[in-house]
Amino acid sequence: MEQIYTIEKLDHQGRGIIRKDGIVIFVENALPNEQVEVQVVKEKKNLKEAKVLNYYKQSCNRITPRCPYYKECGGCHVMHLPYKKQLEWKIEKVKEIMRKFVSSNVPIQEIVASEEWNYRNKATFQVRKEIGYFKYKSNLIVPIETCDLVDKKIQSLLSVMTKLDLNDCSQVIVRASKNQTMVIFQINNRFNQTKMIENLSSYVNSIYIKGKKLKCIYGESYIEEEIGDFLFRISPDSFFQVNTNQAKKLYDIVLNYASVTKEDSILDLYCGTGTIGLYMSPYCHKVLGVEINRQAIIDARENQKRNHIDNAEFICSDVATIVDKIKEDYSVIIVDPPRNGLDNKTLFYLKNCNAKRIVYVSCDPVTLARDLKELKEIYHIDELTPVDMFPQTYHVECVCVLNRRQPL
Repeated sequence: MEQIYTIEKLDHQGRGIIRKDGIVIFVENALPNEQVEVQVVKEKKNLKEAKVLNYYKQSCNRITPRCPYYKECGGCHVMHLPYKKQLEWKIEKVKEIMRKFVSSNVPIQEIVASEEWNYRNKATFQVRKEIGYFKYKSNLIVPIETCDLVDKKIQSLLSVMTKLDLNDCSQVIVRASKNQTMVIFQINNRFNQTKMIENLSSYVNSIYIKGKKLKCIYGESYIEEEIGDFLFRISPDSFFQVNTNQAKKLYDIVLNYASVTKEDSILDLYCGTGTIGLYMSPYCHKVLGVEINRQAIIDARENQKRNHIDNAEFICSDVATIVDKIKEDYSVIIVDPPRNGLDNKTLFYLKNCNAKRIVYVSCDPVTLARDLKELKEIYHIDELTPVDMFPQTYHVECVCVLNRRQPL
């Protein structure tokens, strides 16, 4: 006899939740209050993962995803939810995480919305005879001819590449700026460079191949992007915010939260290509950026030159290695760490330095909450703003400002 369950709510990954006999069941593509029959596909001690076999009652909020690959592709998670509802769920997710791990008193602003479609300036396509994305939770390829998340220049290039022989590469990365496009092929030894240049030179500004080494075989070695009044260089493996329009909004929030004057010195940790530090440089005394990716630091220094900025310096180092060697006091510290958040050495430094303010940019609200819990005895959590950098997915960026409770 079939058993029908009612979905309680969405979890932080956009899955429906069922609770039964002390066990939590996570259900893909299910919305609150829907009544469903499910099949368990994975089982652990106190939780299960399931898929829907039948919908007996569907949510009034459910919409038909516009992407034909949505049910198989692992790139999007909540395309069956209208964008306004996605934003409501994301801000509630951030609030719930902060209540659970930090405090119910964290002031949280409204989420900053994005364009829904064609916002990604970078795409990583997998190749196994055909080009596409990985199937959800597998290494199998879902062949695609279109992707509504990517920049239209990437979309056009994808249409061209679906007609090419890509058997001698395993991955294709495409990066786009407002006016330029770069493609990087992960290759084996038989890759026909001449043929690929002939096929793509009229569509792209640069072509790279990556075997044992990364090599530019056509055009410029970088592309350029504008954010506000600044021009930034982007190399093949340098970090750059994937949603360019939202990056401008995010940087403006950071600038507002930092509230710097010409007396302030800024320490920009995990600085990438220097975008945030350089964006703030006209308003402060000086900036020191730290980043472990050597090419990103090369780009940061070049970005400094091309924007005629003389009050910034960039160091290539692991943040955890260098923080205890920093002797100078910085009044404002920007941190934009990877998904796993701050390490213990960096947390110790932030607690014991003389900074009056920290602006924390986070791509994972859970690790953000963990770090805020560590910092909140020394710093007051003044405000947090969620920024939707990745519509149709469960990801949400946050910017948080912390002010020291009292000087050391």
